[in-house]
Amino acid sequence: MRLLLVSHSLSGGGAERFAATLAAHLDREKFAPAIAVATDRATYRVPDDVRVTRLGYRGLVTLPRTIARLRRTIAAERPDVVLSNVLSTNCLTGAALTGLGGGSPGGPGPAWVARIGNAPEHGDPPLHALWARRLYPRAARVITNSRGLARAFVRYYPGVPERLVESVANPTDFDRLDELAAAPPPAVSEGRGPGERSRPVRVVWVGRLEPQKRPDLAIEVMMRVRRDLAGAHDVRLSLCGKGPLRSRLERRIAEAALGEAVELTGFLNNPFPMMRAADLFLSTSDFEGLPNALIEAQGLGLPAVATRCPYGPDEVVDDGETGLLAAPGDADALAAAVAALAADRERRERFGRAAAERARERFGLASVVPRWEAILEQAAGCRVSGGSGEEEGA
Repeated sequence: MRLLLVSHSLSGGGAERFAATLAAHLDREKFAPAIAVATDRATYRVPDDVRVTRLGYRGLVTLPRTIARLRRTIAAERPDVVLSNVLSTNCLTGAALTGLGGGSPGGPGPAWVARIGNAPEHGDPPLHALWARRLYPRAARVITNSRGLARAFVRYYPGVPERLVESVANPTDFDRLDELAAAPPPAVSEGRGPGERSRPVRVVWVGRLEPQKRPDLAIEVMMRVRRDLAGAHDVRLSLCGKGPLRSRLERRIAEAALGEAVELTGFLNNPFPMMRAADLFLSTSDFEGLPNALIEAQGLGLPAVATRCPYGPDEVVDDGETGLLAAPGDADALAAAVAALAADRERRERFGRAAAERARERFGLASVVPRWEAILEQAAGCRVSGGSGEEEGA
């Protein structure tokens, strides 16, 4: 089966990593994947047998040209299925397929599978959503990356039949994660003093520095934690990422005199050594789809404190077993959770062991990739019957 994945890029975000990971691990006896990227950015590696086509998107003025290039790419690749992975590429793909007669099974063009990775009622800009409402009903399948997001999608886009909407998690390559995490972590100050106080409790936050992710809330949490644990435990926070809020965060850190307690690392191509060396992961988002960084942190054995935001964290973190959840925006509750775990090393370690086991079982390649393979086969109009290896017409 020929598959074309359409991604904004192969760099930076969770959706882009999803495209690279899925393309790398699909069964080559069943699938021949290729990738089309709207922009030229590419830091995630893909296998040599995956052809990557760059569509040259440079902003809104180039959108008609980008749609035309994707249409030509689809015609040249002749895929059985086209899989797009976020709202912007869903709109791009739906528009390109419209000119080719593609979308649903049985049509003259390829089947289209649209992946949804963010809360539509919070994250979908109105103009994109208006466009998507016209296009999504043409998709053969719509796949969300969390169960809560599937329910939200059906409410927000009622033109798509509920039977065509399914939730499948992002596949996570934990073997590769372990390789990356084995590199030496960035040098950090270890503090002073005897015993437990000789090493700070290190909290790590990973994401884009933008309003959805609420890095400002992470700083407010740290102010409260440092106040509540003063003289007992030294807790320090590393914010890993880049984005438009950086200068505002720098000012807030200075105003709160947190210069020694909070660092902005900038974007790290490999944040995993820092994550593995940390004691606790903090996630403060107001909304999500299924946060990859949270899955990766849990898989690396990090207990987590996260917001119970729509959608996904409560499908990753088992509250009271692998981490602690709090209401979105509640700095006091988040700070209490961080302080409780910072002060209890045995509990952190117990949560971390359970987190690593459960995350790898739920989100690892062996669990998730076969589900994606089955969905792509079904979308193309065939179904693998239970265990026989025979294919039946849909």
